[in-house]
Amino acid sequence: MAYTDHSFCWHGIVSTDPAAARAFYTTALGWRAEAMQMGQDTSTVLDPGDGVPRAHLGPPPESGVPSHWDSYLRVEDVDAATAKATTNGGAVLVPPTDLPVGRFSVVTSPSGAAISLYREADPASTDAPGDAGVHWVELHSHELAADLAWLEATFGIVSDTMPMPTGPYHVLKQGERMVGGAMTAMQPGAPSMWLVWLMVDDVDARAARIREAGGNVLSERMDVPGVGAMFVVADPTGGVFGIIQPPASA
Repeated sequence: MAYTDHSFCWHGIVSTDPAAARAFYTTALGWRAEAMQMGQDTSTVLDPGDGVPRAHLGPPPESGVPSHWDSYLRVEDVDAATAKATTNGGAVLVPPTDLPVGRFSVVTSPSGAAISLYREADPASTDAPGDAGVHWVELHSHELAADLAWLEATFGIVSDTMPMPTGPYHVLKQGERMVGGAMTAMQPGAPSMWLVWLMVDDVDARAARIREAGGNVLSERMDVPGVGAMFVVADPTGGVFGIIQPPASA
């Protein structure tokens, strides 16, 4: 069975210092890193300890690109989805390109939030289990209304609005299936972005370990009933992500 359409199926960590990033993620999060052959190249893949890869790690495609996390949205036709993304007000950063594992492109929403589109080469590929590793993917947008309209027009992803302590929160859905979240960006100086949340067992202990491993904790602890306890953090090279400890009953 192929990846579920219009779901986040893969993630990438772009780092200005891949060696330092690899040491950080294996030390601070306890993730495992292994080399994987990708055609003529060798890539580093990471998994949270269950043997199922969740992300790849590598250098920026060109100089001047800062460290960041990428999220890959599965689509049935990368070329058609890329064209639709631009027609609806987005832009193309990387045109449709073939890889040994599939075809991808990178597009941006109207606010400039980049997202990778992906279609696997092997129809037997399946979604990674959701019980470890990446817990949630969330859009932080400086033009939220425009981005929500773009997601619906381009991918058929709609949203349900719910009140949160920081303001309205939008649960992104494909039909009745939740695929992520969206909210107004809270940091004026930060660009619109998709934030990846990683699940941990003890959020306070993990935040302390992130500091010890050379990372940074960028927010105060956030506790949201029914959602969990959270910090926004960054690896030593500047790649921003979140850590979350869901409620015991979640």
